[in-house]
Amino acid sequence: MRTYFVGGIVACAGVLALAGCDSANIVTPTKTSLNTGLFASYVALGNSITAGYQSGGILDSTQRQSFARLLALQAGTRYGYASLAGVGCPPPIVNFQTGARFGGSSSTSGTCDLRGNAVAILNNVAVPGAYTNDLTAPTSATSNPLTTFILGGRTQVQKAIQANPTFVTIEIGNNDWLPAGLTGVLFPDSSVGSTGLTNTDSVIAQYARAVNALVAARPKLKGLLIGVFPLQAPAALFPAESLYTNPLLQAEFTAAAGGTVTYFPNCIGSHALISVDILAFFAKLPPQERIVSCQRGVPAEPLGDFFILDTFKQDTIQTAITAWNAYISAKADSLGWAYLDPLTLFAPLKQSGAIPAFPNFASATQPFGPYITLDGIHPSGAAHVAIANALITIINAKYGVSIPTVPTS
Repeated sequence: MRTYFVGGIVACAGVLALAGCDSANIVTPTKTSLNTGLFASYVALGNSITAGYQSGGILDSTQRQSFARLLALQAGTRYGYASLAGVGCPPPIVNFQTGARFGGSSSTSGTCDLRGNAVAILNNVAVPGAYTNDLTAPTSATSNPLTTFILGGRTQVQKAIQANPTFVTIEIGNNDWLPAGLTGVLFPDSSVGSTGLTNTDSVIAQYARAVNALVAARPKLKGLLIGVFPLQAPAALFPAESLYTNPLLQAEFTAAAGGTVTYFPNCIGSHALISVDILAFFAKLPPQERIVSCQRGVPAEPLGDFFILDTFKQDTIQTAITAWNAYISAKADSLGWAYLDPLTLFAPLKQSGAIPAFPNFASATQPFGPYITLDGIHPSGAAHVAIANALITIINAKYGVSIPTVPTS
């Protein structure tokens, strides 16, 4: 299962200490004016980011770092989640270079440990791999073992309503573009694992259906809608031209690819992006077919521009994300809810170099910097703190409450 979006591990001392964390999966705080009012019952809906997926995997220790849990703790409200008490489903990657995963499994073993603690009422109903349509679908083509484990046959909206929410956050839509973005294939293509770019009208219709169902069930519901993460967010996408202008980077990339790569000069000046997922694709090819090319059909696919985003593809995806976020922002306004544009959070991290312009392929433990984990997509514990604090700032301003921010050290 490739889900889209470890550096810092906040809940424990490090990746190797993951199994030593407390696995309690319900927090029930002392009653206060905040958690008997706006946050009497908080529910987070979404995909892998909200669920706490990191470094290509998820288990209790990464679940506990989710921005949703941090927000609940700061608001002093109950927080229950479907804890993965084993080594994970799948176990997170612990070594970028070897692909080794937590618990000793390999990146290709398909291990999925679904041991866990059942909770009847959940405050985090997010499912890794969820698309926008999955908010209101009990099963779909993109369902996976975690869908049933977390939701028990219900939809995210149905499971959320079980908790009688007074406040919700919704973070969804990233998977509607990331498979296309990371493979460079805008249409469904099983040969490279792309489900393509979801139709804009479909995303908007499904998003509206989910939010409207929540509000119909809870007319006084308040919330915060999080926009779809931008094309600039994943560290897994970086300028292809940097492989030509940076000899050290090219040497590291070539080594990561198995020692042989042919670099077509058409990437120079192309402004194309290349996905680190091309390395896994190269592993299936003989050395003479490991080619980086930024021109469609040169050479013929699959040796051409798979895992490359030229400017046309970038514009197509960005146009879709912009349209989705315009709708999400407008929907929040129409309900009197808050809205967070993730670009305001991730763009400064990219500009400052905290999310590096290109990966450090020589690093086994932090190739994408401290804010993005080993899959190049999902936020680290440090990034979840930043997300939680951005949400808290917006919620405090919008609703006139005083939730304390999460300490950063």
